[in-house]
Amino acid sequence: MMFSPLVLLCSMVTLECATYGGPVFETEIGCYMGMEQVGIPFLEKKYPDLVITDKRCVYWGEANTKVDT
Repeated sequence: MMFSPLVLLCSMVTLECATYGGPVFETEIGCYMGMEQVGIPFLEKKYPDLVITDKRCVYWGEANTKVDT
């Protein structure tokens, strides 16, 4: 299994938004813990003028993780 954290940050001045994500986690709980403990604090420090408007961990099923070689 593979989960990626995604955070939506928006400017309340320009009304522009952007997503930030990664790294990949093996479990959903690990994804949320990593996002809350590392990712969110990093983004809040790096982008103090932006507001977190949504956050979630996305599950990438087996069909999405196979790479043709």
